[in-house]
Amino acid sequence: MTISREQLDQWAKEQELDLIGVASPAWYRDVEAQWNPLSIMPEAKAIIVFAREIPRSYFRGIEEGKLWMRVNRLLAPADAYSLCRRFEDHASLAVPCSPLAAQRWPDGLPAQAGKVAPNVTPDIYMAAQLAGLGEIAYNGGFITPQFGIRQALGMLFTDADIAADTPFQTGTLCDRDNCQACIKACPNQALTRQTQIRKVGTQEVKVGIYQEKICRFCSNGCYADTSSDKAPPNRLAAACSRACLSHLEDEGIIKTVFRAPFRRRPPWGFANFEV
Repeated sequence: MTISREQLDQWAKEQELDLIGVASPAWYRDVEAQWNPLSIMPEAKAIIVFAREIPRSYFRGIEEGKLWMRVNRLLAPADAYSLCRRFEDHASLAVPCSPLAAQRWPDGLPAQAGKVAPNVTPDIYMAAQLAGLGEIAYNGGFITPQFGIRQALGMLFTDADIAADTPFQTGTLCDRDNCQACIKACPNQALTRQTQIRKVGTQEVKVGIYQEKICRFCSNGCYADTSSDKAPPNRLAAACSRACLSHLEDEGIIKTVFRAPFRRRPPWGFANFEV
């Protein structure tokens, strides 16, 4: 079954999704089975990633030090469920995927010898970049040309034949060698100038190494990931991410424009380990 891109975009619009992209399964030929969507659905012809904008106000309260709220990186399962229903109404199979922290899995024994252990958890940021939505930033978050850091993501796999998007080019939004606003913003110096390479298709993405143990005690907008006690914290509204958002807006790198700048005074911050 072939689904046109126009049809896919219309479904996204009807579900009030702001972004949707398609990654080709061909990019997953060399991805380890435990993290590969084709381990879940070998016949998949499209890896679909979608997103909804997170209101800027969610970050403003934390930026001003007046209102803390958890800013979710992932969409609720209902969004993937509804999209899967649309595919199946058009005679195609679709599998929703709500990735939780990779550190939580595998959690169990393989069903058969030679099989992967449950649960297979594809990297949603990698999939989103392969689907052309944006790029993995230096601080390990995900940024798009529309909203910067301000989106929550969802993912599904389908056997429908859909034209794939071109993977997003690393360095289009994040000038990881010259900006480093995220490094300078961390009061605890958890994000370092040491880097590791993440493979995204044919691209090698340089990502800063951060000290997870320090982030777990962060009082600057970081939240614990409650999906697993082994999971790294949610840094979407932390000082590093808010500095990234401010930079992207101030430099006109992202498309969404507001009357007032995101950062209107020197940022606050607590150095939790100061002696």
